[in-house]
Amino acid sequence: MNAITFVPGAGHRRVDKRTASTGRIAESFSGLPDRVSHRHVLTAFKRAAPYLGVPPRLAHAIDTLMSWSREVDWSEGQRPIVFPSNETLSQKLGIGVRQLQKLLANATRWGLVAHRDSANGKRIGARGKDGRLIYAYGIDLSPLGVRYDEFVRIADEGTEADLRVNVLRKRLTAARRRINTLVQLIIDEEIGGVDATGIIEITQLATHQMRKVRDERLLQACVFDLEGHGAALDKRIMEASAKHNLKLEQVKSSPLGDINDAHYTTTKQPPIAKATYSSCDARSGSERGYDVRNNEPQSEVEADLARHGVDPVFIATVAPELISCPPDQTTWGVVISDAERLMAQAEIPANVWHEACRLMGQKGAAASVIATAHKHVRGDVDRPGAYLRGMNKNAASGILNLGRTFHGLKDHAKRQPVRSLSRSSDLRSVGQLLATALRSTGRWGPPLL
Repeated sequence: MNAITFVPGAGHRRVDKRTASTGRIAESFSGLPDRVSHRHVLTAFKRAAPYLGVPPRLAHAIDTLMSWSREVDWSEGQRPIVFPSNETLSQKLGIGVRQLQKLLANATRWGLVAHRDSANGKRIGARGKDGRLIYAYGIDLSPLGVRYDEFVRIADEGTEADLRVNVLRKRLTAARRRINTLVQLIIDEEIGGVDATGIIEITQLATHQMRKVRDERLLQACVFDLEGHGAALDKRIMEASAKHNLKLEQVKSSPLGDINDAHYTTTKQPPIAKATYSSCDARSGSERGYDVRNNEPQSEVEADLARHGVDPVFIATVAPELISCPPDQTTWGVVISDAERLMAQAEIPANVWHEACRLMGQKGAAASVIATAHKHVRGDVDRPGAYLRGMNKNAASGILNLGRTFHGLKDHAKRQPVRSLSRSSDLRSVGQLLATALRSTGRWGPPLL
């Protein structure tokens, strides 16, 4: 509830509990302690202002008001009253008179200044030859002097809290980096039983929301949580490593288990698919008679894919957003059908597709289209038709390494969530997010670009 007090010649000044309390603080001023000047008071206030929540504009206004004060005004028996006009103050602060009035009212409510009004409501004062105030009516800065010890204490406590918060932030960063390393190891080694994606999302959310938080309890709880996740990941990796070492110890190099037996090794290597090489003219390709039902490589590019283990299941795993069925159900027929559909969506000319089929075989051409469309969705390729034409040129020269390209795409997909964790952003494409949603719901549809 507000109270109104009448000041002759100045109208009415609105007074509430907070402003009345500030007036009582000002009346209790009896001079600054020894070896403490008004500059120390201003420094202590400016240090404590951020921790008190004082707005920067208000802190600047107090700094400006202190420029009219003299050291003698803060001695015993004196009152540090300054009396600049509203016009002068508004010019110094770069604000309007009405904004200045609101700012001074807020300063009173914050317990920083009090008001000593004259009979006509104007700020006025005079000093003697010794510099002491003979009389003064205006803005009383006494509350700042009374609260000097409080400002020093709050500033010191705030500085110590900043140090603790900085330590927690460093621990938070260390925990995030540790999780980054452990999750990457789990993905690379294909260790099961760990929801790597969920841990990455939790870590991203926690680090994003804690960027501007200064609440120590909240930060500490977040740090403990992430450090717990890191310890759990470390334990899971150690368990997987122990199981792997145990299996290695159980493998015997001799069929009878006799250490004196000669160790045997196999000299029979898995067969390497032999490619049927063809020249680059259309006639020789048609004479050879390409058969899509033949599982053996029928071109140099298809032989390269076979050497690197790139089959329909591998392609569907690397680019699930472009394949119209789950990876375990993907065949070359599905890959070729989806590649032909992607041609129209990516605006790849038909003659470029036919040239790819002639040079690489239909399976190799389909794999090239899938790789091109995947890079286009990812934002690495702007003109899919021109990119596929370049792949045709490399295939004609015998320097196209499509198998290595798909393994590079696989490595990029594996490291993408971890990179997004280290950068605090989600780098997955819209197609990959859609494919993830489709896998979670069990529904698959035609590939989209």
